[in-house]
Amino acid sequence: MKKIGIRMKTSEETMNTDLNKPLIRLKKMLYNLKSTITKIGFGAVIALLVGCNNNVENDAASNQKAKVGIEIIESGYDNLAPASRAVSSNSDNQKSVVDFNDCGASTELVPDQSSKEPATRAITGNTHYTIRFYEGSTRVGELKGRMNGSTFTPDAGTSNQLFLMRGKTYTFVCFNDDVVANGESLEVSLDKAATARIGRQTVTTGTTWAQETVKIISKHAGVRVRTQIQAQKHTVKDFKAKFLSNSTNIPNKVSYNPVTGVYTTLSTAALAASENNSPNSTEARYTASGYGKNFSYTSTAPFHYLLPGTDAKNLKMDISEGQIFWKNMEGSINSLVSAGKVLEANGTYTIAVKIKPYFTYLFSDGTTGLLHKNPGKTPVGVVVDPVNHLAAAIEEAGNGTKYKLAETLYDYIHRSSHPISDEGGIGVSSASRYYREFSTSGYDETWNASYAGADVLPADKVRGESDNFPAFKAAATFHPTAVLTGTLATKKWFLPSQRDYFHAYDLLGFADRVYDLGYLNFGYNWYSYLFESAFTAVGGVSFVGNADEDTYWTSTEHNGGSRFEPKPSFVGTPTNYSWLKYKVRSFVQYD
Repeated sequence: MKKIGIRMKTSEETMNTDLNKPLIRLKKMLYNLKSTITKIGFGAVIALLVGCNNNVENDAASNQKAKVGIEIIESGYDNLAPASRAVSSNSDNQKSVVDFNDCGASTELVPDQSSKEPATRAITGNTHYTIRFYEGSTRVGELKGRMNGSTFTPDAGTSNQLFLMRGKTYTFVCFNDDVVANGESLEVSLDKAATARIGRQTVTTGTTWAQETVKIISKHAGVRVRTQIQAQKHTVKDFKAKFLSNSTNIPNKVSYNPVTGVYTTLSTAALAASENNSPNSTEARYTASGYGKNFSYTSTAPFHYLLPGTDAKNLKMDISEGQIFWKNMEGSINSLVSAGKVLEANGTYTIAVKIKPYFTYLFSDGTTGLLHKNPGKTPVGVVVDPVNHLAAAIEEAGNGTKYKLAETLYDYIHRSSHPISDEGGIGVSSASRYYREFSTSGYDETWNASYAGADVLPADKVRGESDNFPAFKAAATFHPTAVLTGTLATKKWFLPSQRDYFHAYDLLGFADRVYDLGYLNFGYNWYSYLFESAFTAVGGVSFVGNADEDTYWTSTEHNGGSRFEPKPSFVGTPTNYSWLKYKVRSFVQYD
């Protein structure tokens, strides 16, 4: 039988074994810790500090340092309106939303071009923020404190650290004290629309110890909107107006979901009316709009602050005072944006209110009025002097044929009993005095025999019937394409005088101080494209041009002869020789 030896441990061996037990246990613990760390992907915790470049020593993984931080910056408003198309006086075919006595208004949502706010900026001032962070839909932490630039001061009793696992996706949300936390929902009321801010950022933490910064952009929870009156000429009078709503569907409280980033309307009400006044335009007269071609003159109201989810079609503006053309503007634009446009958080919007003049027309039946209020009627003239019932034909006499003012036998003699001169003549040297004291009517110059000069032959006294005065006769024998009826059928057309033309380019082209300043041989600034549009809008022939092709005779004997010269940048009635040839535009006096 084989013996099995049993060796007993010596006291020294026993003592050594006892001493090794703690070491064995420590080895086992380290093995288990290593196994656990492996299972979670070496997911050591990250300590995050609010503020730029704040460092935290992390003792959870081999005493390595985790250089991470949170940065909050504040965003300016976003231009969320669609790009505006270029619009000229002759190409704008937008539907008129409302009439304002002498003009029509159309509206368009346009980018806010005048905003000077930077895209982002560091927090200025001591602003209190709450910072929450979520893993999925679960909130896993929160910080509260004051931000000033990059410095974060936590509230008393509040940690300045957030602990996150590496390799995880988190959603960070920050909001200021104008936002009310209701559980996990963040609520904003209308009275805080201008100041409430919310920021949201989703971040996946890294898997190394490289420095990380979580940047949260704090945006406006509200929306800002303003109106801007735009016209092709300068404004004459400041505007007084109200900004309000046409319904009770204006959000007055909204809720923000920090997980989805979506706003939801909680309640609605009518928008209380607020001041929406705006001053006169400051853009350079005449030149800023290219002499009436573009909508360059602006009158801008202050911003109004609303909540996201507001539909712009529910916004309204009442105008009680203001002037661009001839009359005071009064009326309401019931829907500032005709098509539905839901306004978005942090958006800045300008609603352009484009104003175009309503010209008064003479119709073929002898009546006058605005085109859109006289459907079915045919315009034959544009009213240039409503006081004296004077209208200019929309067509040219002789289809644009050029005529002499007088034939050769009248080249060097007075042809009118009312000749005038800038050099004195009968003492008339200024346009204002000419108009007040010595002005003549083109009707009289064409049809009244007593207005012919002493040297004019008896047979030629009524110049509208004389072959020796071709321009006069062309004007007198003009017949519009349309058949004339009513009182207009018996009216006599005539060659307009300088005074008649003064009325025309003052009333339709808003020429610069015609009756206060200039000499007869003088070019006045004017809105030529407005003048032009009065004729071309109804299919008529434009006056305006850059060559003699667009120069017309007047009936006034001014140093031999006078023409109407309508250029894009100026207008005048300078002297010219009667044997030269220019076109003729007939005028008529209506009942």
